[in-house]
Amino acid sequence: MESRSRRRVSGTLVALVLGAVSLTALARASAGPPEQTGVFALLGGTPKIVSKFWAEHGAGSSATLKFRQFQLDGTTPILNYDMDMEKLAHVVVIRDDFATFAHLHPAFDTTTGTFSQQFTKEANHRYYVYADTVPQSIGQQVFRFTMESDGPVATASLPHGASPPRAAAGPYTVTLSATQLPAGEPQTLDLTVLRDGHLASDLGTYLGAAAHAIFINVKTLAYVHVHPHVPGAQDEMETNMGMGAAAGPRLRMSLPALPAGAYALWVQFRGSNDKLYTAPFTISTR
Repeated sequence: MESRSRRRVSGTLVALVLGAVSLTALARASAGPPEQTGVFALLGGTPKIVSKFWAEHGAGSSATLKFRQFQLDGTTPILNYDMDMEKLAHVVVIRDDFATFAHLHPAFDTTTGTFSQQFTKEANHRYYVYADTVPQSIGQQVFRFTMESDGPVATASLPHGASPPRAAAGPYTVTLSATQLPAGEPQTLDLTVLRDGHLASDLGTYLGAAAHAIFINVKTLAYVHVHPHVPGAQDEMETNMGMGAAAGPRLRMSLPALPAGAYALWVQFRGSNDKLYTAPFTISTR
């Protein structure tokens, strides 16, 4: 009897200890990682604010991504933003091997100045989160944050060298005029969207533009977001502001001078049935 009692007590203690450990782990997961201050990521830009990020983890791999921005004093929250391409904020989330891409538009709490976005990540990968906003009277600001992996980081080779100039996106084929560019010089790239071997005739605008193109330098993680437009449209600036925007199978985009390196590029456009498509490329500059 004494032996069985001891075993019962031991078993109870082990269960209590394991339960406490589990509760601690759950509490830690719910709390999420500490707040982090973003790294300015807009190529050619200047940081004029402070941006802070944290993630509140839910069940499984789901999380609520949150960021809040401040004046340079780091304490005065920014509550007013200009609309940029029909949204207050663009959040771009990229897996560390550049194999996945998400372009999201978070909810905004006008009282606290907090942006919130649901996201589900995969284990064994860290993610780069970009917050692209236009604080009122300040101009475009882009900050990068890092979500660490759940478990060991998987080994993966980064994109390198220019990709073929054609990429499939659902029933469409997107063709670029070049994927190898000279470094350090502004460039113009032409883009064509085909369907079944013919110029696509069922394209629509997306967030006030014919398309969106996001470039990320795979080494420095610098960020560029441009808007392809229909050649001859009223004016690229008007197109970027959502005025007179036109969709079409033949598009053109103007690029800033890109430093030498490899850039992951995602071109997003709206096709038939109002569905969004993404064509991936790798641009090499040297």
